[in-house]
Amino acid sequence: MNIQVMQLQPELIKKYNVIDFLFSMIKTCYGLDYVPEYHYDVMNIEQYYLTPERSNFYIAVDNDKEKLVGTSAIRGYDKDYHIKNKNYTIDKTASIYRMFVDEKYRRCKIASNLLNSIETFCREKKYSEIYLHTQKHSCGALPFWLKNNYTITEDVHNKRGTIHMEKIITSDAQTTEK
Repeated sequence: MNIQVMQLQPELIKKYNVIDFLFSMIKTCYGLDYVPEYHYDVMNIEQYYLTPERSNFYIAVDNDKEKLVGTSAIRGYDKDYHIKNKNYTIDKTASIYRMFVDEKYRRCKIASNLLNSIETFCREKKYSEIYLHTQKHSCGALPFWLKNNYTITEDVHNKRGTIHMEKIITSDAQTTEK
């Protein structure tokens, strides 16, 4: 297995069928088809992840098969979630989006490599914290984030099982657990 993690470039979107991959993963992981209020970024990858200076999108490709096997994205926090005792802002907080690994490629350190790319990017862009939300029942997600020193900031207790998480980071390539 020859896996390469790289920054997504506009010409790679079609080459690796990134949008189809994302919707396939969204369907597999969450049972959802296209929902405009949740998936506007997927339909506008360049606008949300490639054009803004403090945003990025990473892909993991199996070079032996020329196949997309994983994705992850980062951009400034732009939500209005009311999380107790938190004041996330677009200037200091990055948000992780679209972290997926093809089921056949899980447990091969692909998600860890994608996450490393994201965290390095966040340090370079001077973010001080990374926010994400996940679902309790998403296969392996919560243990993965906890293992990588993300802490739970709020368990929403909603029907989707939403968990809000964060990791405090520093620009000198050191991480600080909160």
